[in-house]
Amino acid sequence: MNLNTKQSRSTWRRIADSRLINALAAPNGMGRYLEALNPMWSLDQNRIPAIITAIHRETDDAVTLELSPNGDWPGFRPGQFCQLYIEINGRLHSRSYSLNSRGGRVSLTVKAQADGLVSRHINSALKLGDIVRLSPPMGDFVLPEQLPDAILMVAAGSGITPIIAMIEAALKRGYKGGITLLYYNRSEADTLFNARLQKLASSHGNFSVLAVYSNGQSELRGHFEQQHLLTALGFQDTLNSHTGALSLPTCFVCGPETLIQSVSEEYKQLGYSDKFHAERFKAVVSLSGNTEVVGKLAFKNSQCEVTSDSRNLLDQAEAAGLQPQAGCRMGICHSCSCLKTEGSVRNINSGEISHGEEYIRLCISQPLGDVSLAI
Repeated sequence: MNLNTKQSRSTWRRIADSRLINALAAPNGMGRYLEALNPMWSLDQNRIPAIITAIHRETDDAVTLELSPNGDWPGFRPGQFCQLYIEINGRLHSRSYSLNSRGGRVSLTVKAQADGLVSRHINSALKLGDIVRLSPPMGDFVLPEQLPDAILMVAAGSGITPIIAMIEAALKRGYKGGITLLYYNRSEADTLFNARLQKLASSHGNFSVLAVYSNGQSELRGHFEQQHLLTALGFQDTLNSHTGALSLPTCFVCGPETLIQSVSEEYKQLGYSDKFHAERFKAVVSLSGNTEVVGKLAFKNSQCEVTSDSRNLLDQAEAAGLQPQAGCRMGICHSCSCLKTEGSVRNINSGEISHGEEYIRLCISQPLGDVSLAI
């Protein structure tokens, strides 16, 4: 969108969303009427409408949606994610997905999960012309402005989605350092963007892919281990001839917690923790693993009370039959923020314990004894 178009849209928005116009359009406001005429005319900059312009089948259980958002879309940095809002059976759901680009358009790649209502709906029910909504981009899992001398990317399954965006961005910038991708999947048939990655490797001499399959033929097999790291780096090439020390590249990892912890531990033991960066697609289940902490969990607004355990508060609320709003389940999007009126909780990500009345994020809060929530 050029500058004149942006200025025109900004002027149009100020008029349509002014206090006077909204008062005349009471009780719903002008935005509701505009959306009724055309869903793409939404004034909501936190849920930006985007029309599906293409759907690509990546694997048997994964699709890529090409999207055309309206003029409020601000663009994104490779590696960032957004909340996707989608209506299923009359209820609005939101999930976090990494942003990418395909055919010059914004794209999201979604792998269907066996117990995933939203991911399965996206894979089987969406069609061209459908409209979904996107939050503005979020996240700081991005490449630095000053690229390091060498980069190691490690991904597993759909963890490749932010990684491939970062790889393509670096190569597009004319990056001359080495980029190695260590990519874990069950088999070649389960590998997202396989042809796209191979094309990048064949057209850029400084980029290489090392596939690891747990079920199939590959140079390496199984789960991450030190030998995989040494193979990916080319041990002889990275061994300093004077000190015998291993020089590690800057590492970006996205995948399950077990993978992140394994790679992190290797970097820590070798003294390169400052070169390690990770993106999780699930929250840490429990910081301490303590299942002894119990108490009463009271949902005041719902007049519901249950015996609590060490699971996060979001899981326990859903198990009690409640439906609090939630998005990323990693404590990033803040959509599950809720007022805690009494009690103490532990932040699963940081370990910090807090007490009394405060706003907390349900997905990363673990109750410590009796807790009351305004749900």
